[in-house]
Amino acid sequence: MDIAFPDHLSERLRWAVPPERHPFEDSFVLYWMHSALRAHENPALDSAICLARELGLPLLVYHGLSEEYPYASDRHHTFLLQGHRDAQRELADRGIQAAFHLQRQGNRGSYLRDLTRAAAVVVTEEMPLQPVTGWLERLALKSKTPIAVVDTSCVAPVHSLDRAFERAFEFRERVQSLHATRISQPYREQVVDVPGMPVDAIEELEDFQSLCLQTADLATLIGECKIDHTVAPVPDTPGGSRAGYARWDAFREENLRKYPRVRNDAARYDGVSRMSAYLHYGMVSPFRIAREAAEAGADKYLDELLVWRELAFHFCYHRHNDIDCFDAIPDWARETLDKHLNDPRENYSWETLSRAGTGKRLWDLAQQSLFRHGELHNNLRMTWGKAFLTWIRSPNAALATTIDLNHRYALDGRSPSSYGGILWCYGQFDRPFQPEQPVFGAIRPRFIEEHAHRLDVD
Repeated sequence: MDIAFPDHLSERLRWAVPPERHPFEDSFVLYWMHSALRAHENPALDSAICLARELGLPLLVYHGLSEEYPYASDRHHTFLLQGHRDAQRELADRGIQAAFHLQRQGNRGSYLRDLTRAAAVVVTEEMPLQPVTGWLERLALKSKTPIAVVDTSCVAPVHSLDRAFERAFEFRERVQSLHATRISQPYREQVVDVPGMPVDAIEELEDFQSLCLQTADLATLIGECKIDHTVAPVPDTPGGSRAGYARWDAFREENLRKYPRVRNDAARYDGVSRMSAYLHYGMVSPFRIAREAAEAGADKYLDELLVWRELAFHFCYHRHNDIDCFDAIPDWARETLDKHLNDPRENYSWETLSRAGTGKRLWDLAQQSLFRHGELHNNLRMTWGKAFLTWIRSPNAALATTIDLNHRYALDGRSPSSYGGILWCYGQFDRPFQPEQPVFGAIRPRFIEEHAHRLDVD
């Protein structure tokens, strides 16, 4: 059976398990929500509604939080649970049946696997990173259910290009017309005209109880999870759509027009939008952010949002198997770093770096920002990231430490944007620079002392 998706949805959808292999059955449509924690401007949710309408089946949304993602901690769990709480409320307000599961002591069932086996079709979001790619692959292997994957993150869908791009100007030229036609149009949501599937009607889930996050004590729940309890939550950056849009609206109204002039000043609290974590988990719509930035004529902000951010998403989509290692950087970058492998370096331990004890004042302030607030100014993060090459015994170990500290503490850690910024520090999306420098070789250097002279460090 052919499903008639609107064009703005069909261009975003691919079949991980095509229905030709396993035809649809009479049960329900399952939407597995994990990286688009919103019930508005959500192409995956709208695709699931279309499928339910076309097949004449009820719809169930399943969203959950695992203990098993890398760097799971009180910080990440708190931000995510706050996001799931807003999504749960928004789904209920739209009359959409949803079930939420928090993996914790006494509640570690394989509910997603069981739901997938029971469903006629599964719809989920594209997130081209581990562990989501691994979870999706295992679902596809363990189930005969058709699975559709939808890009909810990029204005230029990752399926629209056939390769990764390694230079921003090439990517910009390729997607310019695509971006222009899409950000000028309002997002068209599907009407919720399909019945819901009560979770207690699914025989395979006899012991499942959906958790209501609206009245739950999140701190108590998190205490029952087998995660890292040494990385504390960030009270001044709550998760969820409401907090995300409150931050965006304040920036758009007060500081967006100043962005081209002040965005590189890391000493300014208001110079950048600080939306990265909310965009990473899909708590806010990138389509709305792009639309409103375009209406304000914010070309430089749009370039960061649509070119640099989406360049990283497309790169991860086509290269997700090697982005955690040195295979992710260009040949010239690996060769120049190998050439300078024996150059003298300072050696700092992981603990010294983690606790901002290098004695390099600007770098230590940057690390303290990451450690305490879960954020690091995007321009300063580039200088922060390049310092690891000069302080750790080998480029491979430096890259691993950069990834570790970023993902462990940053609220936007493990996002394609994070990988884009980190890999840039090691030569990706860049070109060779001459003359060669000690340790860096032909990689563009950024020295802490030089950056400090451009800022009011005090």
